[in-house]
Amino acid sequence: MAVPEQRRLDLAPRDHLQRLLVRVPELCEIADIDLVAPFNLDSSDIGPAHWQQLADLIAEHLAGAAPVCDGVVLIHGTDTMAYTASALAFMLRGLHRPVVLTGSQRPLEAWRTDARANLAAAVECATLDVPEVAIVFGDRVLRGCRSSKVDANDYAAFDSPNEPPLGRIGVAVELDRERIRRPDRPFELARAMGSGVLAMTVFPGLDSQSLDTMAAQAQGRVRVVLVRAFGLGNVPMMGRASLVEAVARLVASGTEVVITTQCLRGRAQMELYANGRALLDAGAISAGDMTFEAAVTKAMWALGQPEHTLRQWFERNVAGEVTL
Repeated sequence: MAVPEQRRLDLAPRDHLQRLLVRVPELCEIADIDLVAPFNLDSSDIGPAHWQQLADLIAEHLAGAAPVCDGVVLIHGTDTMAYTASALAFMLRGLHRPVVLTGSQRPLEAWRTDARANLAAAVECATLDVPEVAIVFGDRVLRGCRSSKVDANDYAAFDSPNEPPLGRIGVAVELDRERIRRPDRPFELARAMGSGVLAMTVFPGLDSQSLDTMAAQAQGRVRVVLVRAFGLGNVPMMGRASLVEAVARLVASGTEVVITTQCLRGRAQMELYANGRALLDAGAISAGDMTFEAAVTKAMWALGQPEHTLRQWFERNVAGEVTL
């Protein structure tokens, strides 16, 4: 982002990246850096096709017997960074080198920017033994597919609510090496993504007919509906607000229904309450303690990986995204 006349934020020109090493010369003291600008977009406009493009580019640099580089730093807008990190974690299977996403709450040229420190920490982490897709932001190293943007203004914008950080950034980068995942297979680029994922949030007073209407209007295109339920995965069961019958109809028609929780911490533990058990009986799938970002991107990714059903993929921990 650029800050013309210090009054607003505008997307900077594509060649802005080439000035990065001039503005933050200390990066060259940490590593030998090659700059690549695959696209120049507000992160709100980034989607599955861009994730695939990034995965291809990362694979070109990290895969093979003689990788081009030791690690990758991806500079990304904060709004959808957790979605991109989650998608890449699923696509880059058996990752054996670090892929680090970072960004900032204030542009590099703004007063009191956090960009300089975040960039330096990200580049340093990309030189370390962290063979995961990670988000480095503020004073923490977070697993990418466990992360969410939790604050629109604070410099500590990201958290991994159900997973302790992989490391802390202070005078030194202190990694929790016991928490870092190690590749258990050769590197594989699994970039295929399916379409037809829809999400809705449950709220008191919701008319369950809206779920039927939504699915009917998108008939043939919606393959997975993610429902952000209350608490441990509960939804209304009485009157017009009851979602159980609508979920059963969706499942019977061939549309999978995945239940996540609106709570930042905890998991969809649907067997505990009657309202949750009714969803399981109707054929819904629990997302456990996955973030919403991970559940959405995993559903898209699973639709592109036909060797298992979506339910089977959601019953597996692919990239550290869920506690089974």
